[in-house]
Parts: sequence; C-alpha cells; structure tokens
Amino acid sequence: MLDSLYILDGRVSGVKVSFDTENARDTLYRVAIDFVLNHCESTANQSAFVLIGGEEAQNFIAGLADNVGLDNTRAARMVSAAVAARTRSRFLQAWALEMQGNHSEAAVELFKICVIHQIFPPEEFSPEMEMVARGLEKHLKVDQREFLMNTLLRVCGDQSRRSVAEALGLMYSKDNIIHQQENKYT
Repeated sequence: MLDSLYILDGRVSGVKVSFDTENARDTLYRVAIDFVLNHCESTANQSAFVLIGGEEAQNFIAGLADNVGLDNTRAARMVSAAVAARTRSRFLQAWALEMQGNHSEAAVELFKICVIHQIFPPEEFSPEMEMVARGLEKHLKVDQREFLMNTLLRVCGDQSRRSVAEALGLMYSKDNIIHQQENKYT
C-alpha cells in the first residue's frame, strides 16, 4: 500500500508519501478527512477556527492533499462528500434523539452540523447538499425538517442558515425547480 511515509511535522519538515495505487492514496485522504471532521466537532466552540497541529483545519486538509499528490478538484469533492454525509447522518441522529426525548443530545448533534458547515462551508446549491436534501425528504416530513431547522437556528444562530436550509430541502433551487414552500429560511 505505502512505499514510504515520513511524517514528522507536516509544517516544518515536510511530508514524503508515495502510494502503490490511487485507491490507497484516496483511502488515506478519506481517513484524514474523517479525522479532521471528528476533531472539529469535538473541539470547536461555534468558531470556524480549529487548529490541527498548529494549522487551521482547512489548511491542514488542503496541505495533506497537496502532499499526497491529490488533485485539488478531487480533494475538494472528497471533502464536500464527507461534509454532506456528516450532515445527513447528524440530522437523522438529531431527529432520532428528539423522538426519544433527548433534546440536549439532539442539540449537540445539530451544533456539530453548524461547526462543520462553518469550517467547511458547502458551496451554494452544491450537488452534495441537494443529495442530502433528497435523502432527508424520504425520512423526514417537511414539518420535522422545519423543526430541526428552527432548533438548529436557536442552537447556532444564523451562521450556517443557507447551507443548512439547503441540506434540509427548505429553500428553492437556483433554477426554482423545487417549490416545496416559501423561502423563509434563506
């Protein structure tokens, strides 16, 4: 899998990595993204400024992509996909916790969404957030998604309003194809 991997301190000494296959490189990068997202969720306090080894999370993950020879477009797509997957799973978990009466735990799950969207903001009308919305529409009714949106806004404020409304399918698409309801969340 790895021919060589020398990681002492990515900022000071540099990193030298070579892989037998692109799949091995991509797998390492996906694991790193997961680590970064976990770290951001566990250490952030509603700030888009999270450090990993003395570097901002965005710079760390971008630098790693460069160090392992991953194309910027492919790396960005992988980060976007990971953020979308986290967003979907956190919303579903928050709703499950709400249904169990664990309101404070549900709020923690919603806060994690805010943190991730602040640090790695999804592009407006991204295909990833559209997929999240379509998936959530299958599991949650409009009023349930509105409840999650309103709860999230109470927990986090307005910082991630647009991306979260998109993820919940509570806004119009840029081409006005989606006509679920008024655009009251953006």
